[in-house]
Amino acid sequence: MPRLPKLSLSLTFWNGLLLSVVVGAVLLASQRSTDHVGSRVQEDQALRAAEAVSLTFSKAIEREWESIRAFAAEVDYRDYEGSRRFADAVLAASSSISWAGIANASGIVFAGAGGAREGEDVSQRRWFREGLRGENAGSVFRPNGQDERGFINLSVPIYNEEGDASAVVVYRIGMAWVEGYLGQTADALDVDLFVINADDEVLVERARSFEAALTEREITSAHLRANRGLIVATPEGSRFTSATKSNLAGRANPPMGWSLVVRVPHHSPKVLASRELGWSTVFFLTAAAAVLGCLVVINGLITRPIASLAACAEKFSNGEVTYPADRVNTIEAEQLSGALSALQTQQKNEERRRKSKSELLGRQLKVVRG
Repeated sequence: MPRLPKLSLSLTFWNGLLLSVVVGAVLLASQRSTDHVGSRVQEDQALRAAEAVSLTFSKAIEREWESIRAFAAEVDYRDYEGSRRFADAVLAASSSISWAGIANASGIVFAGAGGAREGEDVSQRRWFREGLRGENAGSVFRPNGQDERGFINLSVPIYNEEGDASAVVVYRIGMAWVEGYLGQTADALDVDLFVINADDEVLVERARSFEAALTEREITSAHLRANRGLIVATPEGSRFTSATKSNLAGRANPPMGWSLVVRVPHHSPKVLASRELGWSTVFFLTAAAAVLGCLVVINGLITRPIASLAACAEKFSNGEVTYPADRVNTIEAEQLSGALSALQTQQKNEERRRKSKSELLGRQLKVVRG
């Protein structure tokens, strides 16, 4: 017969196999959890970058809204000289304003910074019609033959003593300033960004690291106002972490209908967590080895009495009677020891009876012969 392994080794093998399965399952679950957490961390970082860009821009636009509200509250729309001075002062005070003016209730520009557009009929302009109703941020306007980037108009009404809108103040903000401001912010944060309107038209683009066009996932996320981070893979093979912010101008300002998309490099969660994961893996494997070592010792202590009883039974089968040791540590070992002792005692008694019968028979034969 082939030599079989000891009981302690067999138990250790199965213990080790089970421990290996458990360790593998825990490491796999830990790795997946690490990947998930690493992705979430990067998504959160991208979202924080988008929020930082949005906050910076919203603060800049908020200053212009505060300025135009103050203009509308202080100016006398019936005084040309005073209105002209207000408009010129606005243009001198702010680098973002390319023109400021006042249109009367008939839609005629009453006063304009530098005298520009005075007397022009703007009654059909959206900024004027919406400005009579309340604060309004217009869409990007690109007049033919002028700046390709275009501009946006901020407009607020001027109310008379009866509380009726009698004029409209307008600030024109060039998209060149918007692009420059957002570009500087993107460079400072080391991110790529896109600004899109409700029609998915890209108004501002600052793409230094990733030149791939906006993906459907990013556009859909902006439409859904998800304000969340995404791990995006493009058909060209680029992989980056993206975040969308549905309201670039912020909640404190009239809506502009612009959404922000920010991109940052995507790093594999395994790379991000390699240092921590390496030390935790070493510690975990060391602990598993220590547990296996303890199991080897415990298995030896448990199986030693059984091995001793097995050796005693083997001697008994060869005719050698050696009573097992009284020291046992389990019920099974105690039962085996008791059964083996009973068998040996029974054999001893049987041998004594045979010997006694033999001696008695010998004496009887002597009597008969004598």
